[in-house]
Amino acid sequence: MSRPAHPTRPIHRAAIIAAVLSLPVALVACAGEPSDGGSPSASATDDGGQAASATDFTWGVETEPASFNPFVNSQDAATPILRNLFDSYLFLDAAGEYHPWLAESYEISDDSKTITLTLREGITFSDGETLDAEAAVLNLNKTQDPTIVESTTWAVNVERAEVIDPRTFAIVLKEPDVRILERLSAISGSPISPKDFDGEIEELKAGTAVHGTGPFKVSQYNKGESLVLEAREDYAWAPETLTGRNGPAYVKNLTFRFLTEASTRSGALQSGQVDAIDAVPSQDTAIFADAEKYSYVVEQNAGTPYTLFFNVSRPPFDDVRLRRAVQKAIDLDSIVEAVYNGQAAAAKSPLSPATPFYDPAIESYLTPDVAEATALLDEAGWTERDDEGYRTNADGERLAIPLFSNSRFVRDSRDILNQAIADAVKQSLEIDYTWQSVDSGTWSERRESNDYVAWDNSLNTGDVASALAVQYDSDPAVGFINLGQIDDPKVDELIAIGQQSFDLDVRRDAYNEFQHYVLEEQSYVLPLYVLRNSYASTPQNTGFLFDPARGSNWSSYNVAKPA
Repeated sequence: MSRPAHPTRPIHRAAIIAAVLSLPVALVACAGEPSDGGSPSASATDDGGQAASATDFTWGVETEPASFNPFVNSQDAATPILRNLFDSYLFLDAAGEYHPWLAESYEISDDSKTITLTLREGITFSDGETLDAEAAVLNLNKTQDPTIVESTTWAVNVERAEVIDPRTFAIVLKEPDVRILERLSAISGSPISPKDFDGEIEELKAGTAVHGTGPFKVSQYNKGESLVLEAREDYAWAPETLTGRNGPAYVKNLTFRFLTEASTRSGALQSGQVDAIDAVPSQDTAIFADAEKYSYVVEQNAGTPYTLFFNVSRPPFDDVRLRRAVQKAIDLDSIVEAVYNGQAAAAKSPLSPATPFYDPAIESYLTPDVAEATALLDEAGWTERDDEGYRTNADGERLAIPLFSNSRFVRDSRDILNQAIADAVKQSLEIDYTWQSVDSGTWSERRESNDYVAWDNSLNTGDVASALAVQYDSDPAVGFINLGQIDDPKVDELIAIGQQSFDLDVRRDAYNEFQHYVLEEQSYVLPLYVLRNSYASTPQNTGFLFDPARGSNWSSYNVAKPA
């Protein structure tokens, strides 16, 4: 039989209507507004049915992929680029159902421990190799190799992968785990050519010479500047339920210019140097909201919001009173409104509101209460002040929160956001909050030596089970970025219930309890703001797709502009 591993979810994806394929793309309000959804249709076509599109299209993007290998790259913002090169076995829709893609069909056994997939015929990688069951199993085995990938948590419950026949393979699990289907639908589970594993491991991890089954292949890469992709004329296995069509991409040459500065991206679109931009600067939304000149779409991401995780294994946040005081000291609604010019929402839960298990009942907890926060700090012994006016304890130690962010993941005005938070906690509680962007090596050293008091992170996943496992589980083999150092049997239990059950009500109950326990009872985290993806383009360009489950830009497969 075939059944979805993800629960049914309401469709809140307003951007699906606009971002998909009408001409011109409609102006869409901020995500979260209800929509009737609708099935995408093909872009504007000429009389022959083929899109009447110019051959070249250029994006100005904020993030350059740190790796072009889909199961090595961990940057959510890089997915819309990589999706042009790599496909998945399944895709997850806005209703939470999994649909075949590279797989022609899939089945889940009655005990939910075996997933069997049958591949479409005729799928090839961009180097000409065939995607068959042996290639699929090779990929599944290689992506469990810790010398290649940083995290193998998705495979904790995988017993083996086996070839059934040339087009059919099975994944046998030790116990039911909904994360497997999510993996099969995610960019991180996309297969690459078997020949790619024959080269040097560093070349494999960099991914610039890796070959996928996607609608484009790499033509030219200039590190720090641009990536040029060439459309594959033989591409014929798009997920038609989402794309509304099959066949080659409409544009022949797809260029991504890496424009990290917000003002540079905006200027490039306004001057006609690029056809579209992502990560639209919030301060420029008024410009791009002019429907006569531009199409502008913004959509909230699913998964977990941008969050401050308190390191509970060491002072000062081994004391729940300190954690709760920081939670209550900040008016995040006002800060996020100001930093993002009304284009982002303050987070209220460890889960994104775009996630089907989000519990609105938790939203009142983070209401600011400086009096309560002050009382908590005084009770905890932080009653003195030093020469600069910051709080100290009886030993003269300053109450400080030095936050070090991995520069690889710094984007979306997070530097400005953290400075605003620093100003707020200094004014309200006399806490010395600082933020610094550091390189990956420095951050890794601090991580390994436990030399940090808090860390920041977010994860955009279709099924929140994957995000919660790696961010909160106490088992290092699972919670590889549990840098809050949370070691709590109740957290582990709730995560396990949510990922092992295929029952909607059971999962909802577990995740509701998780949200209240983690945020209210233990104050392990401070959710900051809900991530969103956005793009702006001139209105004659069409075919922009959002990932219906994750709320992120999909790919440029359907993008077209007038010839």
